[in-house]
Amino acid sequence: MTTVSALPRELPYTSRDRQPVMCYPMPWASPVHGEIAANMGLDAPSHAPQPAAMYMHIPFCEYLCGFCPFVKYLKDEDRVRAYVADLKREMTFYAETPYFRSTSFGSLYMGGGTASSLSPEQLSEVISHARAVFRFLPDAEITLETSPITATPEKFAAVRAAGVNRVSFGVQTFDAEVGAASDVAQDGDTSLRVIGWAQEAGIDNVSIDLIYNLPGQTTAHLLTDLDIALDAGVGQITLFPLSVMPHTKLFREVNDGKVAGIGDLPHELDLCRRAGERLAELGLRQTSVPDYSVPDADYRHARIHFRDFGDLLGLGAGAMGTVNEYTYVNVAELKRYTELNGRRVPPINAGQLTPAEERPRATMAMGLRMLSLSRRTFTERHGCGPEDVFGPLLDDLTSRGLIECGPDEIRLTELGALFGYDVAKEFYSDAIRARGQKLAEALARKRDVPQVKPAS
Repeated sequence: MTTVSALPRELPYTSRDRQPVMCYPMPWASPVHGEIAANMGLDAPSHAPQPAAMYMHIPFCEYLCGFCPFVKYLKDEDRVRAYVADLKREMTFYAETPYFRSTSFGSLYMGGGTASSLSPEQLSEVISHARAVFRFLPDAEITLETSPITATPEKFAAVRAAGVNRVSFGVQTFDAEVGAASDVAQDGDTSLRVIGWAQEAGIDNVSIDLIYNLPGQTTAHLLTDLDIALDAGVGQITLFPLSVMPHTKLFREVNDGKVAGIGDLPHELDLCRRAGERLAELGLRQTSVPDYSVPDADYRHARIHFRDFGDLLGLGAGAMGTVNEYTYVNVAELKRYTELNGRRVPPINAGQLTPAEERPRATMAMGLRMLSLSRRTFTERHGCGPEDVFGPLLDDLTSRGLIECGPDEIRLTELGALFGYDVAKEFYSDAIRARGQKLAEALARKRDVPQVKPAS
């Protein structure tokens, strides 16, 4: 997709939205905890036609990277032990409901923080508990998000035995100089070594994250990173533009003038464009706004949530999920997470049923994250066509060269894919867009989401 031969002189946006479309709408309402189960529909069996996805957040890190905006805490063994127990309690609560007793899961993604910060025994314990209390499909995709500095051969052997069949490494860059300037925790040699350990353990489905527009990063640096990854047998590469988020160390250092060399928007876009060209030359296909995969690689977790619109059960402090059109974010503060799990109620900080008028917006925004949306999917979900709801907006985006409206699907153009999140968020309502920014900033500060009342 991202093979635009040259950037247009006049860009379609003056800035670029770097925050991924994760769920829609963003949670905003303070819940009554005794009513959450009813609002989610947990007391009745599920009749969903597709499997569900599960996301599990492990909010601990051996090292706090300066650019990371996610819920994270410096690892402490006592807090980790308590957290594992709380996470198992949360799983058990959901698993005992009629809804999830009748649900099959097609994927489990363990993220963070640093999911691999847990010991081999703790990882096996958490995964085994999930597989014991929930029903997983025999070919379920189970992903462990891994920081190279927390990986060991023993850890990969343990998680492979527990069922992990996909790993995602936060490499960011293989270049030592760029990595040091960007506060990346490990060097390139370490990243290559741990990729090899995963493969030796029998985990062949390997994905890595690379960040572009890092301080001092050139096109040559980025293209070399891509070549190194493919030579190492990586099957999927997720490309993220550097995002300088408020309340992060990087944000403070940029403002204080301690970090320089971050390129402007044309440089960032050119890096993305050139990376897309190189990956296409190497035989990878773009499968979503940030993801590129070799032909036989699959990322089932993303397909279930973003393309098939299956439930996403979010577990752990700061996790987001969507169940039966109820979108929520868990509490980020560990003390509160423990307290709510002890009361055997969902540890949710903000959540609400998606209003009927927002549901077509969710379908468009989440579908376009995956580059295209089937017209049949839209009609089955909403009983009408996309033009019936968004005719003028679709005409506008088409005239700006950002989407193509074909007989079977609506698809991002090559230019549209460069601005994928901007185009997807054109379908956000103004109220949801504002709440999403508040949510991102609150989670970056490890604070629970400020409650705001829905617009009347």
